[in-house]
Amino acid sequence: MAILAASICTKAGKVLVSRQFVEMSRSRIEGLLASFPKLLVPGQQHTTVETDTLRYLYQPLGDDMYMVLITTRQYNIVLGINTLNLIARAVADICDPSQEEIVLHGFDIIMALDEIRLANLSKLRTIMAMESHEEQIQEIIERNKEQNAKQELKRQAKLFDQQRRDNRSGGGGSMLSGGQIPTMSSSSMISGPSGRRISSSHEPLIAPEPEPIKHRGMQLGRKSIPLEIPTAPTAPTVAAPVAVAPVDMHSDVHVQIEEHITAIVNRDGGLEQMEVKGDLSLITKLPLIKVAVATTNSRDIKTHPKVDKKQFLANSIVTLKGSNSFPISQPVGVLKWRVVSADEDDIPLSINCWPSPADNGTMGVNMEYELTNEQLELINVTIAIPVRSQPVISDIDGTYHWTFNKLEWQIPIIDASHSSGSLDFNVPGDDPGAFFPVTVSFACQQTLFDIEVTKVTTADDEEVEFTKSVALIPDQYAVI
Repeated sequence: MAILAASICTKAGKVLVSRQFVEMSRSRIEGLLASFPKLLVPGQQHTTVETDTLRYLYQPLGDDMYMVLITTRQYNIVLGINTLNLIARAVADICDPSQEEIVLHGFDIIMALDEIRLANLSKLRTIMAMESHEEQIQEIIERNKEQNAKQELKRQAKLFDQQRRDNRSGGGGSMLSGGQIPTMSSSSMISGPSGRRISSSHEPLIAPEPEPIKHRGMQLGRKSIPLEIPTAPTAPTVAAPVAVAPVDMHSDVHVQIEEHITAIVNRDGGLEQMEVKGDLSLITKLPLIKVAVATTNSRDIKTHPKVDKKQFLANSIVTLKGSNSFPISQPVGVLKWRVVSADEDDIPLSINCWPSPADNGTMGVNMEYELTNEQLELINVTIAIPVRSQPVISDIDGTYHWTFNKLEWQIPIIDASHSSGSLDFNVPGDDPGAFFPVTVSFACQQTLFDIEVTKVTTADDEEVEFTKSVALIPDQYAVI
């Protein structure tokens, strides 16, 4: 009442690949397949042969092989023919129909034969690919880490070049009597409003002081060695909050506010993870300045250890303690924040993917986006969907670009006046899970955290011209 074995053999009955689904010795299956060619009747039109206890279902494979399914006589012959056709299509996906290729890809064919009871080829392909949504998300994370590391190396190389030029021209950043401030390094966390957690980390801005050079006294009988007077050490490498190129300073002070968002949403719409990390950095040509910040969450922000925290909490003013001074023309992180949320309403852009199977062996897919934070303006938005075959687009807001295995839905701008859109397409297949993970990228010049720089002054309260750059960067934004 079952399938006994699925095999590929030569026309002489020699076994190339065979998978037995019941307890059966090698000699037994070799004997059954060796007797199979003798049962064939020349000129016979049908592709079944029966003995007293067994039924052979077969079809030619190439010019010199047969695909053979051995079943009991009581097994449903229609199911057997469908299974045989599925095996033939799976083998054609794996390799060319030649004896050398069959033997070379024998293990792949056996793995496919293990799954022949599945109803369609699409599911079999998915299983053979052994794809994992968790693995894909981890690969995205690793790629982002590599890209950030490469950008950081380029940024540091440019900083070193700039520092060398400053040192040669005598214009390198000098420390006043109070010394430079280090950037943020130690890690801490506090509780914010609505059950959110806000934390920050601090890294040292300057490298440790070099160890003093030890000099020995004069020794008789030794040749004198020219004394190498060490030059002033180059400015230390700055651990900037983000990997960006040095800013062309057109004003005395440049303010840089950046947030990095990670948002992972499951396909049912539930929020798996959301984290926003932000920082405010300064690049200044003046050693002593005051920065006025407008925020409703001053107690949720961590200040640099050498920033006057009391002044910041009382008046939202960023200034240094005592006689400390800012390093000249070097990026310095002065404020940091971190927000972790489990509220689905906090994600700035919601994405819904609705795949549904059709009767003709295709999948109809409806994609929707909605801007949940209408204060933001997202530009150059790209929503990437795994699609292995050429899709047929029936409706779209925006444009699309299909490459092998990926459909990119491109929207130039999403804002309050263009807050939603949809994409409908059809593609061959019947596996709804094949369209995940959906990944999102965009550019944005606003932040999620409520913070703004309103004014910069000198220590004598004279207003200073400043420039500002703001960015919200999606490190990971995906529907899994």
